[in-house]
Amino acid sequence: MSVHFLGVRHHSPACAQRVRQHIRAHRPQAVLIEGPADFNPRLDELLLPHQLPIALYSYANEAGQRAQQCWFPLLDFSPEWVALQEGAGIQAQLRFIDLPHWRYRTRARVHRPQRDRYREVVQALCRRTGCDGDDALWDHLFEALPPDDPALGQRLEAYFADLRGDEPAGEEDAEREACMAAWIAWAAARFERVLVVCGGWHVPALQRAWPALHPAEEPISPRPETEREAGCYLVPYEFRQVDALGGYAAGMPSPMFYQQHWQQGAAAAARWALQRIVERLRARQQAVSTADLIALEQQALGLARLRGHPVPLRVDLLDALQSTLLKEALDQPAPWSERGPLNPAHHPLLREALLALTGDGGGRLHARTPLPPLVHDVNARLAACALQPRREPQRLVLDRRRPADLPRARLLWQLQLLGVGGVQLEALKAPQAARALDARLAFEEHWQLHQDGRWYPDLIEAAVHGATLPTAAEQVLLLRAADGQPAALAEALLAAVRAGLQDVGDAFAQRLRHSLAQTQDHGELAQACLTLAELVQAGFWGEDPRPLLQATLVALAERLLWLLEGRDGAGSAAWIEADVRSLRALQRLLGLDLADLDGACLLSTCERLARSPDKPPALRGAALGVRVSQAGFPAPPALRAEVLTLTRGMPPRDALGDFLYGLFACARALATEDDAIVRAVHVALQSLGDEDFLLALPALRAAFADFPPRERGAIAERVAPLLGLPPARRGRLLELGPGAQALLDAKRIEAQALAWASAHGVLA
Repeated sequence: MSVHFLGVRHHSPACAQRVRQHIRAHRPQAVLIEGPADFNPRLDELLLPHQLPIALYSYANEAGQRAQQCWFPLLDFSPEWVALQEGAGIQAQLRFIDLPHWRYRTRARVHRPQRDRYREVVQALCRRTGCDGDDALWDHLFEALPPDDPALGQRLEAYFADLRGDEPAGEEDAEREACMAAWIAWAAARFERVLVVCGGWHVPALQRAWPALHPAEEPISPRPETEREAGCYLVPYEFRQVDALGGYAAGMPSPMFYQQHWQQGAAAAARWALQRIVERLRARQQAVSTADLIALEQQALGLARLRGHPVPLRVDLLDALQSTLLKEALDQPAPWSERGPLNPAHHPLLREALLALTGDGGGRLHARTPLPPLVHDVNARLAACALQPRREPQRLVLDRRRPADLPRARLLWQLQLLGVGGVQLEALKAPQAARALDARLAFEEHWQLHQDGRWYPDLIEAAVHGATLPTAAEQVLLLRAADGQPAALAEALLAAVRAGLQDVGDAFAQRLRHSLAQTQDHGELAQACLTLAELVQAGFWGEDPRPLLQATLVALAERLLWLLEGRDGAGSAAWIEADVRSLRALQRLLGLDLADLDGACLLSTCERLARSPDKPPALRGAALGVRVSQAGFPAPPALRAEVLTLTRGMPPRDALGDFLYGLFACARALATEDDAIVRAVHVALQSLGDEDFLLALPALRAAFADFPPRERGAIAERVAPLLGLPPARRGRLLELGPGAQALLDAKRIEAQALAWASAHGVLA
C-alpha cells in the first residue's frame, strides 16, 4: 500500500506538469482529486471533449436565505483537470474527495478561514526574495523552474509544509479535511498505489489524519433532497471569470498567459505576451513604437536575469512595461502587486496589459453534456412560441394586443427576470394615440433575442431558482421583494403582471396590503400607489388587473390619508416631494372609480388638509389641487374664490412657492384658464424686497418648472400686461437668442443670480 500526495495550487502549470509526470511514471491505481464528491457518479461528463475553460457550478437554497452559488473552474493546465485526464488514460479509479460545494462554499453564513500562518509565511518569503505579492512569489519559486527539474517537487513540499505547519484547521477546513481523509483511508485499504491531488494547504493535515481511519465502505456523499435545494452542473466559463477568481477564490491570474506557458513553454509564453500586449495597446490607440518594443523586450530580459529567472516571467514583463512605457508617476502600487479586481483608479495602460494576458472568450460544453431541467424547459417553451434563438441577434416587435404575441412577451419577460443576457428589452412604445401612456405600460415591446456566449451559462446558473421557467422567474421576483418595502413590492407586482405570473402577483398584492401598517414613509407608499394605479388605468392590454389590485389600492389610499392627517411642519425637499406625490396618487385613484373607495371621504379630507394652517404649504396646495381637479375646469365660483383666498394668504417669501408647487402638480390648468391666480401671485411678489424675493425664487421656479412651452407661453401672455409691457415686447418674455449666445447669456445671468444669492446669505 502506497499513498502519495501531490500538493498543488489551482491553475498552476508547474503543478499540472508534476501531476502529469507522476501519473505517467508511477501509474497509480486510484487518483483522488480535491473536488466535489457528489459529482463522482457523473465524472464521465468531465471526460467529454469539452473546449476549456469550463466550471463545476454548484448552488444551494436554504429556507429564508438568498440562493448561494459557487464556480470551480477548470483549464487545460489545472492540476485537477490533468489528474482526471491522465488518470482516465491509464484506467485508474477516479474520485473527487471533497465535500459538495453546496455544503460549504455556498452557505450564506460561511466565512473564509483566516489562515494567519499562511499569510505570515508568504509575507516573510516575499521580504526574503524581494517579490511583490504571492503571485510574483509563486512564479519566482516554481513557475521559473523547468518542468523536469527535480528541485520542483522538493520546493513544493517544503513550501506547503511551511505554510500549514501545526496550525489547526478552521471550522470549514476541518469538515472538508475529515471528508477527504475518509476517502483516502478507503482508497488505501483497497488499492496498492494511490495518488492524492489536493490543495497544498491541506496536505500536512491529511497526511496526519488518514492513517487513523479504517472505513469499510466507500464514503457516501451527502445528496440534496430536491433539485431546488441544491445541485451541480458543468457550465462554460470565460477567461475573464477565471482571472477574477469569481465564485472560487483560489488560483492563478492571467489565464491566457499561463495557457501559452503550458502549451508552448515559458520562453514562447513571454514572446506571445509581448506581442499580445503591444497589439492590444495599439488597438486602443496607444502609441507603441518599434523603439518602445525593443526597449520593453530588453528591459524584461534584464529584469529576468537580475531576478535569476531563465526567461522573463509574468511579473518581469509587467514591471518592464511599467518602467518603459509609462511616463508618469502612479498614485498607487501596480495592480499586479496585490490581488483584487481592476478598477478605474488603475492606469489605463496597465489595465490593458493585464487584460491582454487574461484573454478573451471562453469555453464550450460538449453537445452530450447533461443540462439542468430548466434549460430543457426553456427550449420547449421557446419552440412552442415559435421563437428560435440564433447566433446572430434578431429583433422582435411584440404587440400585447395580438393574441399570438402575448405568450411570447410573457416568455421573454420571464427570461429577462432570470438575467439571461441574450434576452434584452430595447424599448417600450405606444404608437400614435397612446403615446401619452406611462412608458412602463406601453403595449409594443421591442426585444433582442441572441444566443450569445452567455446563453447556456446564464440558463444553467439560473437553475438555482427552479426547474421550470415560471417557477424560477417567480423565485427571482420573491427575492427582489424580500425586504417587503411597498415600492419594491409594487414593482415586483408589475413585473409579475408583465410576465404572466398571476399566482405570485396575488402573493405580492397580499404582502403589500399587510406591509402598510408598518410603513411610515408616505412617499414610498405614494410611489407604490402610482405604479399600480397606472397599471389599472391602462388595463395592460388584454388583461384586466383590477380584480388583482383593487383591494390593495383602497388599502393604500386609506393608509396615505392616515399618514397625511398626521403630517405637520415644513420638512425637507424630500418631504415636500413625498407630500405632493401622495396627493397625486390619491388623485389618480379617484379617477379609477374603485368600488370600495370612499371618494367623498377622500375629498373632504383633502378639503380639510388644504384649509389647515398647520400643514406644510406644498401639502395644502396639492390637496387643494385635488379638489379643484375633481370639480372640473373651469372650477365653480365658490371653489375658485377659495383658491384665490388661500393663495393670497400664503406668506410670499416662505410658503407661496411650495404652495404653488403642490397646487400646480395636481391642477396645472389653474395657471392658464384665467388670469386670477397669476394676478394673485403677481401682487404677492410685488410686496417683496430684493432679498426676500431671492429667498422665495427657488421654490417659485420649481412651481412653474413642469409647465410645457405652450403653457408657459400662455402664462407669459397673462404676465405681460401686469408688467406694463406693450404688445411688441411681450414675446420677449420667452424669447431665446439663436446659437450659442443664448446659452452663454443664460449662464451669465444664472451666475449673477447665484452671486447675489450668496452675497445675501441665501447660499452657504
